[in-house]
Amino acid sequence: MPQLDHIDKKILGILVYDCRTPYREIAKSLGMSATAIKSRVDEMVASGVITDFVVEFSSAMIGSEVMMLWLKTDGTEDREQFISEIGKNRGVMQIAPFYGGDYLVLVEYTSSLELATLAEAFKSNPYVSFTEMHTLLEVMQRGRKTILTNLQLRVLKALLKDARMLISDIAKETGLTVRIVRRTLRELKESEAIRFSLRWRLNVGERVTFFLKLKWDSKQASRNEIKEMLLKNYEDELWDILVSVSDPILIGIAIVDNLNNVDMITNEIRSHPGILYSDAFIYRPPYNYKSIKRLSLEEAVQAAGV
Repeated sequence: MPQLDHIDKKILGILVYDCRTPYREIAKSLGMSATAIKSRVDEMVASGVITDFVVEFSSAMIGSEVMMLWLKTDGTEDREQFISEIGKNRGVMQIAPFYGGDYLVLVEYTSSLELATLAEAFKSNPYVSFTEMHTLLEVMQRGRKTILTNLQLRVLKALLKDARMLISDIAKETGLTVRIVRRTLRELKESEAIRFSLRWRLNVGERVTFFLKLKWDSKQASRNEIKEMLLKNYEDELWDILVSVSDPILIGIAIVDNLNNVDMITNEIRSHPGILYSDAFIYRPPYNYKSIKRLSLEEAVQAAGV
């Protein structure tokens, strides 16, 4: 298994924003060789850290928001069956089960009706005893709403199979010239209608991965101050942050060498001025599902008949 370090973290950060970023461009920004970057990416793919490269609409194209749900159950559910049932709901993007019985669910919605339908589906589940819901602060660029041409959708149809497909392979797949494919890809990126990204997970090796959940006193510290404190003090451990739009609550995704470090970090944060609550939750490998942005792109390609 790869011993993930700060370089892997930077590579993932670049590819999350644009998984089609050339290795030579990543290498230049990190002061490394393209061969070294490719080797690290290949290793993360082989080990399961990178689970998928994806192409999907930008948030602006469908007007979507992302919500985080914290579910507690009565403990009598069959975990696999429960996850399967929850995952059938359109809009569910990821389900992360915790050791101990809780679940963190990321969902996407495009209207208040879709949100209400999702909320009702979770609350009415006979095994769910408690739900906590937070719309998340947008961390990726929302993009722009744009009308795509049939030519662009033709190229996107090929990319639905492999978001990092080589330009030469796209040309073969679509029957277009390399020049036209390259120009179309440039137009798609400039339009900000499409997002090229990836899905990743940390808990594939022997190191301990956990969700850090904390709440702070908004009268003593701002959201940005809390984020800056975490990123400064735990630059190596903290790999991602999910922040609530309406409440002073965030979830950090972290990786450490052992359980003692988990306790040390949560205790340190708990002692920070303004922090009301800080706790860690060890989680099992997450279950991923297609986002509405992805489903909507697939539907648009199919409707165009390209």
